[in-house]
Amino acid sequence: MKSAIRTIALAALVPAAFVAPALRAQDRPIARVNVPFSFDYGMAHFAPGVYTLIMTSPDILLIRNDAGAAIHVVQTAWEPAQANGGSRVVFNRYGDRYFLEQVKISGSGIHITVPESKAEKNATRELVLRGARATQVAVAFLPRPTRGD
Repeated sequence: MKSAIRTIALAALVPAAFVAPALRAQDRPIARVNVPFSFDYGMAHFAPGVYTLIMTSPDILLIRNDAGAAIHVVQTAWEPAQANGGSRVVFNRYGDRYFLEQVKISGSGIHITVPESKAEKNATRELVLRGARATQVAVAFLPRPTRGD
């Protein structure tokens, strides 16, 4: 009986070993950005720094730097390419707190929207009670490295 259980467990693990590399191969870096302020993304809080944005699937955005990473379900939409604004990451600012709101990729028509987190809803409520309004802050993508960099 024990050997049957081991065989079943091993049979379940073997496909997972082959599927994991295939899933990792789909990860596509879309941008690098230098964020000069701390910000929230989903339930994670990030310090200022350089971050790599990676789409792990059509609806999941991974943000990573040397200190850590966060993954969050996002909404991806296609829009006509707009000449103004260029590629950028947009944050909503509530007082001294920033929340990732969207990623726009010029020329591709891709527009990634991050759903509002519970913390962001609370920040909105507090700002409204003080009679203030949220503002948006855009940060441009870093240039892509050239060969040999």
